[in-house]
Amino acid sequence: MQCENVIMTLEGRKMKKITTSLLALLMILSVTACSSVQEETFEGSAQGYGGTVTAKVTFKADKMTSVAVVAPDETEGVGSRAVEELPEKIVAANSADVDVCAGATMTSKAILSAVKQAIGKKNGETGSTTAMTEGTYSAVVAGHNGEMTVETTVDSTSILEVKIISHTETYGIGYGSVMTPVEVLPQRIVEHQTLNVDNVSAATVTSSAIKAGVRDCLTQAGASETAMSEAAPKANPTEAEYTVDIAVIGGGAAGLTAANTALDEGKTVLLVEKMGITGGSTVQSGGNIFAAGTSAQKANGIEDSAEDLNQFLMSYDEDQLLNAEMIQDYAEHIAEDLDYLADQGVQVTYVTTAQPTLTPNRLHLTSPKNEIASGIGGGITVPLTKSMLEKGGTLLLETRAEALLTDEQGQVIGVQAVNQSGETVTIHAHSVILTTGGYGSNPEMTARFASFNPIFNSAASSTGDGLTMAGEVGAQIFDSNGLQLQYVDFNTGETGSTASGLVVDMQGKRLANEHSYQSVSAEAFKRENSAVNYYITATKDGVCAEPYPTVQYGVTLENAVKASSLEELATLIKVDPAVLKATVERYNDLCAKGPDEDFAKPADWMIPVEGDTYYAFARYPVAAATFGGLVIDAQGRVLNQDNKPISGLYAAGEVALTGVFANVYPSCGLAIGNSIHMARNAAVTACGE
Repeated sequence: MQCENVIMTLEGRKMKKITTSLLALLMILSVTACSSVQEETFEGSAQGYGGTVTAKVTFKADKMTSVAVVAPDETEGVGSRAVEELPEKIVAANSADVDVCAGATMTSKAILSAVKQAIGKKNGETGSTTAMTEGTYSAVVAGHNGEMTVETTVDSTSILEVKIISHTETYGIGYGSVMTPVEVLPQRIVEHQTLNVDNVSAATVTSSAIKAGVRDCLTQAGASETAMSEAAPKANPTEAEYTVDIAVIGGGAAGLTAANTALDEGKTVLLVEKMGITGGSTVQSGGNIFAAGTSAQKANGIEDSAEDLNQFLMSYDEDQLLNAEMIQDYAEHIAEDLDYLADQGVQVTYVTTAQPTLTPNRLHLTSPKNEIASGIGGGITVPLTKSMLEKGGTLLLETRAEALLTDEQGQVIGVQAVNQSGETVTIHAHSVILTTGGYGSNPEMTARFASFNPIFNSAASSTGDGLTMAGEVGAQIFDSNGLQLQYVDFNTGETGSTASGLVVDMQGKRLANEHSYQSVSAEAFKRENSAVNYYITATKDGVCAEPYPTVQYGVTLENAVKASSLEELATLIKVDPAVLKATVERYNDLCAKGPDEDFAKPADWMIPVEGDTYYAFARYPVAAATFGGLVIDAQGRVLNQDNKPISGLYAAGEVALTGVFANVYPSCGLAIGNSIHMARNAAVTACGE
């Protein structure tokens, strides 16, 4: 029995040891299993404000451990804030259901959508596994200019139809043409059954708004983010080749006019445009043309002549930079150019002036609203595009010209380009007309050519491509100091067109007649290298004596710079109090006398700066167009360093604003007018040589 007890005790101890070992092993295996859960990364993408937003989301089991967002095209300081702030919030919440970043709604929604796609991929979602509830759904989203209503019809598996029910988008950019987003995006989405289709470049905001509306509708129908955003098929890059009589590079007013003119001459024409729409800087402009002796003037009883226009333009040749032959040719033929535009469907709706001092009325508007404003140049570019296509012209959109082709003698014989798919496009042509616009959206060129560097609000396409290409084949480039300049108050919207107040420079001095055309007065401040000027006014008992709505609005703003004395106001804007006070006293004395002895401002517009509260509105220099560029003759031939024409190469528009503007821009409507006029000259010359 004792032996049995000993044996049983030994066996018990052995069993206990085995049990303990098994428990330890199980614990080790458990810990190992937990620690061996691998991190997985899934990716999603969506369209942001400026381009594609990509999110890489890393998971460990069901927990997000990191979110990395790549959004190179979002606006610095706006969309970039969402890129910086949202990933941390998403990880902390372990969800994409977090608030958007204030002021960066479009970028925020793109990030959240991309993260939701990544979550869906982790969960095994695909487009084929997501059923929708049949029906027609509607959503209201923010477009470029206001609300947009989007309607989407679906069945259980497909997007059947997308309609834009209402919108306030810009004519020629957001809608109105065969290539604008309102017309194109619904078709792309239905064709590819996804929101992951290309935006229309140069119309990103409208494109993104349409997608946001469709996304809202699909969400209502029960679709998942993964289903909405499956990648659309991409074509394999191939080479394309064309042979034409005339190749036009750039689809703004100049390029479209040149293409139409060449087609009228019986030539085969191909127009290359790097953006997704035609229009260039013209479509973003007011669409105005400065002209004299026109049918529209005569119909409105306005007496004017080419001779008077020529004298007016030549009066700005203080620095002897104008080409008298080109100016006279413009003055004598711009009325004919307007008649030609009318034949292409462009309608002059009204004749007015940009400033009371610019008489007689020579500013021809093409906007149905009969107003001077930006973003209404589609009245020119949409009809010209339609006319060109109806005549049989070939249009290549989203195709960037990269180099001019030349033969052994140096004659230009074509263009090499690359389209959005990466395809090489070779264009053989008898003649090439460069109408690529200016260089205001190319920081390297603005630093090189613009001695005074304002804020440029040029079209995104204005990157100086024509200057680069032509320079490589020996073209002469003129570096002009001139700019289409004005000083703008971004707080009130005042654009330098007000005339009754006092404007001072950074030292508190008055430099110009405030009643003169905005670019003329701006030149005085530019010569002093004034990075800002100040519109000085006053109120008494809360009432502003000046008649301008922008000024009256400005004095009501909470963030307006104001003070109870001029000395205090000067301190706020960092101007010498004694200088500002002396300037205001002198101005008020002149107002009392009547005539402006300093700068000849009309007495009717001399309103004194008097009251119990003084205001200073900061205005910053903004340039819409760049001067200088390729040197051309009056027929549009591009000249080399020896002032000889480069065979086969012609230019018109902002790429070649030499000889027609000096340092001052006399009136709005001249840049577009010159673009159209020189484009016709260049096209006729190219067709005849």
